[in-house]
Amino acid sequence: MVTRSSRFSTYLWYICASSILICLLGNLAILRSSFEPLSESKDEDDLHQLKPDRVDVLKHGGRSSQGQFAESMAFRGELVLEHSLRKLMEDTDNNEGSKYAPTGNKKRAPFEESLQYNHNPPKVSKEIVETDSPTSLIGCDDLHKITDVTYIDSGWTKAVYKGRYDGRPVAIKTVDISGQEVTTCTEKGYALTECYHRATQKILKEIVLLQGIEHSNVIEVLGYCIPDRPYTGEPHTVVTMVTELGEPIDIIRLLQMWWEDRLRVAYDMTKIVHFLARTPYGSLSMNDFRRQQFVLVDGELKLSDVDDMGMEEPSCQIDKDCELFFFNDNLTLRTPCASGRCIGYNEKKNVFNAGRHFTTFLLPHGAPKRLRPVIDKSVDGFGNVTMTTDQLLQQMDKIVNMYRSGVYLNRTKPEDYKTFYREYKNSDTPGHFDYRCKLSLSGSGCTISVFDQREAEDMCNTDPECRSFVMTSQMTWTGRKITHLKNGFRKPTRSKGMRLFVSEE
Repeated sequence: MVTRSSRFSTYLWYICASSILICLLGNLAILRSSFEPLSESKDEDDLHQLKPDRVDVLKHGGRSSQGQFAESMAFRGELVLEHSLRKLMEDTDNNEGSKYAPTGNKKRAPFEESLQYNHNPPKVSKEIVETDSPTSLIGCDDLHKITDVTYIDSGWTKAVYKGRYDGRPVAIKTVDISGQEVTTCTEKGYALTECYHRATQKILKEIVLLQGIEHSNVIEVLGYCIPDRPYTGEPHTVVTMVTELGEPIDIIRLLQMWWEDRLRVAYDMTKIVHFLARTPYGSLSMNDFRRQQFVLVDGELKLSDVDDMGMEEPSCQIDKDCELFFFNDNLTLRTPCASGRCIGYNEKKNVFNAGRHFTTFLLPHGAPKRLRPVIDKSVDGFGNVTMTTDQLLQQMDKIVNMYRSGVYLNRTKPEDYKTFYREYKNSDTPGHFDYRCKLSLSGSGCTISVFDQREAEDMCNTDPECRSFVMTSQMTWTGRKITHLKNGFRKPTRSKGMRLFVSEE
């Protein structure tokens, strides 16, 4: 029989156990809330998906910094640092729509103000990051050396400036305090410091990714600064990234290019999607694919914006989970589901978007007739995603080589190489007989590229205005000779390296 004293002891034990459990749950909740700004997921499996040799990008900042970001990093230790970096590099927005929102008017951002301290630069930490780069990166202590700073534009998160460092043009990216990212966050009731901290995660992601996916068609990071104190609105608390400077591109500029230059852009775009399918981080997806995310550096197309890059193939259970549907084009694609992931999903998505935004309209317009069959096959490979990036790169290599070698001219007989124009060596008619023609390489005359003298003669013969032409010693990226068509002829001026050709008719 259970006595009253034994029942009392049992109740007392339950009360004590319940009290201990409530205390443990309360402490766990407090601990979790203190860690929440850095990571919303505790899945430790993600820790091993980040390449360890690239984690060093921010490790030293975690050890030396005294600010909010660095303190929390040091508190959680090296393992949690890898986890938070992995979260930074996850896709933050799967929306296909554009987030590009130019502000229109120039706004003085804290970074630009910080450059006014030319004689007394603000005290900031030493260069945060150590890399295996053969050249030293621009650090916090070097920012005041950037001159001629000019506002360029703003997007959803970042403000972009241009300037000069050691005589070299550079681009500077910072958080745009008046941009949509920070504004939307503060309107929800969060403090400006917290909103700024969240926005910097995209810049930190770009620092990590751009250095981790080094490629000739990816913009080069020249330096960055992660201050040793939390953001307060003062210039020396601004997170900054410095890269090489590129020229923005739009559809009008692309269509006004000479066909050879458009071929180069299409070729570079193919190399970019080919590389993204096999980066050190695996296959990456450009979730916000727009022309504004690319720039031209000395005529070469480069990927410059990677903050919306998706790091993994989508998860799945069956093949049907791996369907891609492009609503505007009424196109549905499917990739196989294997080991819980949609294999090849990111690659197909990038190929379709590359075709829609670049190659589909860049390659056919103005192309040499004998290259059309090969070009049409490539355009179909992009537009209908009937080729892998390996196959597309092989196809584009073929087009470039045919154009560079003159094979597309289809010369089969000796007379195909015979020339008819009279040549004047080291001669030119500068400033005379220039005229405008379609798709010229220059805006002041009719400047084209040719494989040889015979092709220049053929092009002059088919142009009703052309009477002569001057072949220069300059060459394009394919090795073709830059040539100026003229609509007249006069006694030439001596010019070393130039060759004047006049029709004998």
